[in-house]
Amino acid sequence: MSSKTEAAMLALLAALKASGALPEARRSPVFDGVFEGLDACTPQFSAVLALLDGDIVQDVPVGYGPDGPSHHEIVRKAEIEFYVAGPEGDALNAAFDAGLQAIYDAIAASYTLGGVVDSADAEPPELGVERAGSRAARTALIRVALTYVSTRSY
Repeated sequence: MSSKTEAAMLALLAALKASGALPEARRSPVFDGVFEGLDACTPQFSAVLALLDGDIVQDVPVGYGPDGPSHHEIVRKAEIEFYVAGPEGDALNAAFDAGLQAIYDAIAASYTLGGVVDSADAEPPELGVERAGSRAARTALIRVALTYVSTRSY
């Protein structure tokens, strides 16, 4: 049986994968740079969607038994990295914006991720632009606060 943390991460990954408007979501991929995961040969657009475990930012003991805390309210900030690369211009911006909307829509479809967490709250994205030759990549880092109760402090 997996931990509550693992169940929460798998539920978020499943929500992202269920969206028909996003590239295949990958969990904790390793890239040397922004463009490594993107297809640099295509004149069209390519996109990468990565889910990273992030950090626990809050662990509050709730409910005490004879041996100490029996439950913990956890807030984990999972991170979604989203990249869209292609020729600079309005089409790149439109593809990137559509992807951002699809990410937020996937989370909004079930704020409890099917009952696995008490809440999944997406924060505003941190946006960026990377360049490689004639291609540009629009980038976003979206932190998602996953709140849940666990019998363990993770």
